[in-house]
Amino acid sequence: MLKKCDVLIVGAATTGIYFGWLMAKKGHSVLVVDKEEREQVGQRLEVIHLDKETFEELDIPPPTETPELIGSWRGIWVSRLPLFFQRMYKILESDGVQFEFSCNFKELLFKNERIIGAKVEKEKSEHEISARLVVDASGVACAVRSSLPDNYGVERWTYDSTNRFFVILHYIKWLKPDDPHPVSGNTWPYYFVFFDPGYMGEKLENAIMGIIGPESFEKTEAIMEEFLESGIVAPFELKKKEYCSFPLTLPPYSLVADGFFCAGDSAATMNPIAARGIPETWHLCKNAEDIFDAALKSGEYLSRELLWEVNVKHFRGEGAELASVYMLSSFIHVFREKELNFLFQKLLPILNPPDAKEEATEIKLSAGKILKVIGKVLGGIFIGKLSIRRIFKVIKISRNAGKLKKHYKNYPETAEDLDEWIKRTNELLELRKVKPRIFKTTSATYP
Repeated sequence: MLKKCDVLIVGAATTGIYFGWLMAKKGHSVLVVDKEEREQVGQRLEVIHLDKETFEELDIPPPTETPELIGSWRGIWVSRLPLFFQRMYKILESDGVQFEFSCNFKELLFKNERIIGAKVEKEKSEHEISARLVVDASGVACAVRSSLPDNYGVERWTYDSTNRFFVILHYIKWLKPDDPHPVSGNTWPYYFVFFDPGYMGEKLENAIMGIIGPESFEKTEAIMEEFLESGIVAPFELKKKEYCSFPLTLPPYSLVADGFFCAGDSAATMNPIAARGIPETWHLCKNAEDIFDAALKSGEYLSRELLWEVNVKHFRGEGAELASVYMLSSFIHVFREKELNFLFQKLLPILNPPDAKEEATEIKLSAGKILKVIGKVLGGIFIGKLSIRRIFKVIKISRNAGKLKKHYKNYPETAEDLDEWIKRTNELLELRKVKPRIFKTTSATYP
C-alpha cells in the first residue's frame, strides 16, 4: 500500500473513480480506497441509466459490449453498474491510479491543525497515508466529511430521514407483454412511481418499476403497496428488488477546506427533479480539474484559500442551477393527485416529446414550448382541472427559485464573506415549504 500520494480518495464508485482519473491524467499520484471488495463495488444497483451526451462531453469510454451494455433507449445507455466499475478500474490502473479494496477509512491525520493524510485499515492492520489532498467520495455515508473537526470550514451534517429520498427498484417481467402496460418514461407523480428500461429484449418484456419515497424504506414500501392496489399496473412477475437512497438537500456551503474536497452524494451534488447526481458530480469534478491541478503543481500546501476557486466556479455556475431546482422541487407538494396527473399528462408530451430521439436530460423551454405550456395550464383552469390558487403558489415558488439562483450567482469571492452569504441563503431557504402528503393508508412528509 502506498504510504504517500498526492491525492487520497475515499470511495471507488462514480465520484471517486472519475476525479481520481482526472488527477492521474494530470500526472499526480492517486490512491483510491474502498471498504468493499473489488468485485462487490456497485452490487447494490445492477442497472444504471446514463445519457450518451455525458460520456461524449467528458470523454468517458461508454459501454459498448455485453454483458455490461444492455441496450440504449432515447439517447441513454442502459448498462450494468458493477461491470462499468470493473472496466473503469482497469482503465484507471493503466493511467497510474492505485486501488486498495477492503480498506476502511478510520480517521484523518493532522499537523498544525491541518489535514495531511488519513489512517486506513486493511486486513486488521492500520496504515497511515500521507496525502496533499483527501477527497470524500464515500457517498451518503459522508465518512470523511462527517469526521472533520468543528469549524474546519465544511459542514459536518449527515443524512437522516428528513434530507434524502428512499428508492426501491422493482425488476419486473410483464406476464402478458403484448397487452397494454406502462412503458419506459411513464410516471405517476403523486406516488413518485416511474418506469425505466430494464433488461431489454425484442419486445421490451422487462422493466424497472421504481418508487422514490420519504422518511424510510418501510414508508416507501407502504406507499408502493397502495399504488399497486389501485390496479393501474398490468400483471407482472417480480424478479428482485434493490434499495438505495439519494440526497435531497443543498450541498455544504463550501466543498473545500485545508487539504480537503468533497463531491458526489457526500456533498449532495444532486438534481432533485431529475433524481440524478452522477452527471452533475462529473461536471463538478471536470470544472475543478484545472484548479486542483494548478494547486498540486504549485508545491504549496493545499489551503482552503488556494482551493477556494473550486467553490466560486461551481456555486456561481451549475451549483446555482441546482440550488434553483432544489427550490423549485417543492412545487410538487402544492397540487393534489388529480391535478398532478393532469399536469404530467398534458405537459410531459410538450417538455419531453415521446417521438424525440433522445430523452431530455434537462428541460429547455423555447418560446413555442412556453406558449404551449401556458395554453395547457390556462385550459386546465378553465375546465376546472387546476386550481388557480395553486397555480399562483407555483408562480411564487418559481420567483423564490429565481432569487436563490441569483444569490448563488453572487457566491463570495473569498472565504471572509461566506458567513454573511450563508445568513442570506438560510433566509431564502425559509421560503421553501413542504407539507405532509395524504394517502389512503398513510401520510408522509417528503424532503
